[in-house]
Amino acid sequence: MNPPQTQVHIQKKTTRRVSEFRTAVSLHSHTSYSKEILDFLPHYIAFHQIPVVSRLIRAELKHYEETTGRSVDFGRAYWTPPVSPQMVLASETSQIEEKLGMAAVVSITDHDTIAGNSTLQGQPGSASIPISVEWSVPYAGNTFHVGVHHLPPTRSAEIMNELSRCTAEPTEERLSELFAFLDGFPETLLVLNHPCCNFVRVGAGKHWASLHQFFDRFRPWIHAVEMNGMRAWSENQLATGIAEKYDLPIIAGGDRHGCQPNAMLNLSQAESWGEFVAEVRIDRRTNVLVLPAYEEPVRLRELSTACDVLRHYPQHPYGQRRFTDRIFAYLEGYSWHPLSFYWDGGDGKPLWLDPIVATVIALGNDHVRPVLRRLFSLRGEYENTADRLKNEYGSEALSTSVESTPH
Repeated sequence: MNPPQTQVHIQKKTTRRVSEFRTAVSLHSHTSYSKEILDFLPHYIAFHQIPVVSRLIRAELKHYEETTGRSVDFGRAYWTPPVSPQMVLASETSQIEEKLGMAAVVSITDHDTIAGNSTLQGQPGSASIPISVEWSVPYAGNTFHVGVHHLPPTRSAEIMNELSRCTAEPTEERLSELFAFLDGFPETLLVLNHPCCNFVRVGAGKHWASLHQFFDRFRPWIHAVEMNGMRAWSENQLATGIAEKYDLPIIAGGDRHGCQPNAMLNLSQAESWGEFVAEVRIDRRTNVLVLPAYEEPVRLRELSTACDVLRHYPQHPYGQRRFTDRIFAYLEGYSWHPLSFYWDGGDGKPLWLDPIVATVIALGNDHVRPVLRRLFSLRGEYENTADRLKNEYGSEALSTSVESTPH
């Protein structure tokens, strides 16, 4: 087997054309079909310390707990990105073709569903659009996300049903069977997304132990490890160390959830999806392009996504114009409904919500962003000290070398 070869190409300041490659491949985008559980919100608020907003939300959550005797259960709510599959495809294609001057290949991976991809099939040029998914894989008390790119079109619905059943009732034997089955399709690409991200919050030690268990069991069928466009450079360098440890190439995934196109792409000489997959699976040769958008502090780009989620869209393709139409909750006596179902025409909407939403949107204003950029930089957004790595990722992170940041 060829040794993996990954080159990282970094563009700073401005996006420019890349003449030495033929194609740019955009992997790992989310659309309005992705369901994003809100249980991360209290941790996000505590970690990021968004000016004004974090303090207001903490105060209101504390008041709710003191008044009702229970905390808000964010696990009973989820949000959906404000962009349709058609919008994501158009913006990713535009960035590649118009700014980079290259042929575009786009693989959209919503969480545990191919419904968004299905809406693109049958449209002009859809033959080159892979049917892909970000598959949630519970394993060893943790959950990992695997980018499954290009399901066979005639069997995609059947395979997705099997993946969903395994997510709901996982066994090690069934997971092995499915990984081997997917690996049997030569144009299917299996990528372990953001491997160092402990989004289930199982504890740093357990996360690293289960990650190594995952590789020990399923390594034969994983084709690449992801460098993620929405994760900090320090974390991406840890992912690079993981790839080296398990003799795998690195591949770029943008992980966009808002209106801005991916900040990382893959460069290729391929003229088709199948040729690109062969570069990764057979040649084990990859080229990652880091775009100037990645220079923005991660917290600032996450805030930009939050602004996109909360904005009003008068021409939303599915009629979900307000953020209350795109955030869903499960309350006793009801099934899943958007917040607008519960709040429109009633008095249930918290009085503090609108000011917080307006503040978040204001913080995303182009005139405010330079100030926040400076603030986040002063807080040491990109410091790669041993203490910071240990606090964020556990002591295991200290055994992986972390190179200097490109920012």
